[in-house]
Amino acid sequence: MRLPFHLPDQQQVIYAADDDIADVLEQPSVAASMFTSWMECNKINKDARKLTYVEFPTKFVWKPNDRLWKPWKIGRSIGRIHSVSPKLGEVYFLRILLNKVKGPKSFEEIRTVNGEEFPTFRDACYALGLLDDDKEYVDADKEASHSRTGFYLRFLFSTMLMSNSLGRLEFVWENTWQHLSDGILYNQQRRLKSPGLSLNEDQLKNLTLFEIEQILLRNNTSLKNYKKNALPLRINLKT
Repeated sequence: MRLPFHLPDQQQVIYAADDDIADVLEQPSVAASMFTSWMECNKINKDARKLTYVEFPTKFVWKPNDRLWKPWKIGRSIGRIHSVSPKLGEVYFLRILLNKVKGPKSFEEIRTVNGEEFPTFRDACYALGLLDDDKEYVDADKEASHSRTGFYLRFLFSTMLMSNSLGRLEFVWENTWQHLSDGILYNQQRRLKSPGLSLNEDQLKNLTLFEIEQILLRNNTSLKNYKKNALPLRINLKT
């Protein structure tokens, strides 16, 4: 069974040239696609929440006239999600998540990892360790640095540490620490009430790792568990 999917509010709508758009938008197929109906079913059926989208047809059958999923009484089907090109960006990352995430009740829950909602499906993929190429993460970090805060980048880095998603930790650190340190100098200037304060490279790295450590400690872990894997700096975690 082919399982369509789409980004929020981007479901396909088919209509004739002379159709009234207002009437088209009132059609049940617009409000409830097969994909969004899956999430609606997860809201009311606890058994549904045990399944990924791909697994769903093994226990539930799609009723197109009713625009909803119902439990199978007899039989089962095998679900297949349309393959998409990585060039499609968020659609591609959403597809990856749909093979992993069970029981989401909304698009927001699809991109939530360990209780933390990420702004993009791509970031959720990284946080879950579903993209195993460290260079992809480095490239994504550089791109995100244009629109995301240093705090957010440090949080994402910490999440990837906790999920053991970084194969070459030293490579990632050396290629991203400058973005991860964004805002550190300014915060330190404010903390010490010294607007003219400057930091050398080692101090900046040290403070960046210290901030990452605080995130890890709040999640009951520590950089001490990862330093041996190649974080290059001997940091004073009590600084």
